[in-house]
Amino acid sequence: MTTEREWSLLYPEGAAPRSPENPTADLDVAAALSAETLFGEMRKRFKFKPNQKHPLVYLTDDIDVIRYRLDVVEDVLNHEPLYRFLEKLLPDLEDIQELHMLHVERGDDLFDQLTSVSEIELYVGLIDKLYDFFRQHEGVYSSAALKAFAANVKRIRESESYGALKAEHAKMAKSIRSIKSFTIGVNLDAKLRPAEAGVVAIHTEPFRSGHLIDKLLRVDFGDDGYTCLAPLEAVGKGLAPEQIAAFRAAVGGTLHTVLKSSLKSWRPAIRAYTKANTKWCIGLADEIRFLLGGVSLLRRLLESGVPVCKPEAVSKESKTFTVGGLYNPVTALRLQQSPETGGPGDRVVLNEMQFDEDGMIYILTGPNQGGKTVFVQAVGIAQLLFQLGLFVPAFSAVISPVDRIFAHFPDKEDKVRGGRFADECRRMMHICERLTEHSLLLMDETFSGTSAAEATVIAEQVLLGLREAGCRVLFATHLHDLARSIDRLNERNDEPDRCRIDSLTAEAETDDLTATRSYKISRSRPKGQSYARDIAEKYGLTYERLIRSLGKRNMQ
Repeated sequence: MTTEREWSLLYPEGAAPRSPENPTADLDVAAALSAETLFGEMRKRFKFKPNQKHPLVYLTDDIDVIRYRLDVVEDVLNHEPLYRFLEKLLPDLEDIQELHMLHVERGDDLFDQLTSVSEIELYVGLIDKLYDFFRQHEGVYSSAALKAFAANVKRIRESESYGALKAEHAKMAKSIRSIKSFTIGVNLDAKLRPAEAGVVAIHTEPFRSGHLIDKLLRVDFGDDGYTCLAPLEAVGKGLAPEQIAAFRAAVGGTLHTVLKSSLKSWRPAIRAYTKANTKWCIGLADEIRFLLGGVSLLRRLLESGVPVCKPEAVSKESKTFTVGGLYNPVTALRLQQSPETGGPGDRVVLNEMQFDEDGMIYILTGPNQGGKTVFVQAVGIAQLLFQLGLFVPAFSAVISPVDRIFAHFPDKEDKVRGGRFADECRRMMHICERLTEHSLLLMDETFSGTSAAEATVIAEQVLLGLREAGCRVLFATHLHDLARSIDRLNERNDEPDRCRIDSLTAEAETDDLTATRSYKISRSRPKGQSYARDIAEKYGLTYERLIRSLGKRNMQ
């Protein structure tokens, strides 16, 4: 007997989705990384479909699941016929999903019986379409998921039970759909009032309007039993809503009586077959929607002229992140949509990034608006897409999964209880209580809610603690003195198994302390000066601006 799990395109046999109680990343992390822009792109083609699952529910840290998905994504991305076929297949799967939900919600006997007939009809059509497609493209696809999918479809399509089901369904559907009308017999009492009523006959042709005078005067008027003595009236004409409801209930009850005997013998066997063989369709709709959305996103990036690559997935224990040509895909999409509105920092720059034995914790410094935040987000997005089983925005990538992705970014909401700095500390402590040696922590301008001197002292203590934890960290900061203390921090508890801290720098060419940004990130120590003028410009405190401001005030 085929089980629902054997049909999954996202999980190999024996694997299961990660518990929603312990997600790899949550919506707050996605918001900090601006990843919702990517998820919006994935879901855009299905934005009018209700009850869509958020892509984050498919995050996993199971390396076998990641590899399994990467192979499927490669097949769908590289084979246009498969992509188009899945697009056409999805509405059928969604119809089956909807019928299943209606069956659960309504629970009405007749409705449930008729739903089972429609569900089997969709199922038969689905299997036939899949069977024909995989026969035409036999041997084309390399992923284990699609090979297993095709094999299971072939087994079902060529089985005796499926043949019998298809034949029985054809007969039952014909008998049900052939009903076009029925005759009701009404007995009258002595005062011509209805006394009894019942179904007299079922017909395969509809009744037609007629007039008594026509039957009396026209000799060629066919007396075939389907022409009414009085005109047919549209249901509801001249009736109150409660009368219409009563009429339809009566007709429905009559149909139930008529169909009950036919469906009674059909339903148990068919329902058992449906329960055992069509449940996979329910989950498959969500999985195909995710795959199409993910591949659609990758196509958009390729159309923008930027690279995407199939990452090599390695064990979690190796703590690997070696990526060449890394960029932020949010920037690429924004430029594709509105190239004329891009500012000086809105351009795609490819960078290198590697966590290794000499640097598991990085302090990233550089001029304001030099690309630090964009780079930190790019690292997080690459890890996120990898653990969704999608290609990553880079030329090449070797990555191991993490158990959690944490983000400590400036909170845009106004924090009034205890102040901004107190809130930063609370959020950092909450993260530290949950991270492990296999976690990834991304920090952007953490501790900027206090003075530089205080922030540097606190950041040093946090970094020493993170060395003990053994996790991977990328910390973008304006605290240049913190980066200069790396050697001293590495000398503290310098045991072989301790994570080492290293420095990354957002490059810039300087002239009279003014930085010209290149948005390139290099593995280097910060330069002798701290771009003091550039930082002053961030807060509007340059000499020129102050003079202009004072001049305006004196003129008032």
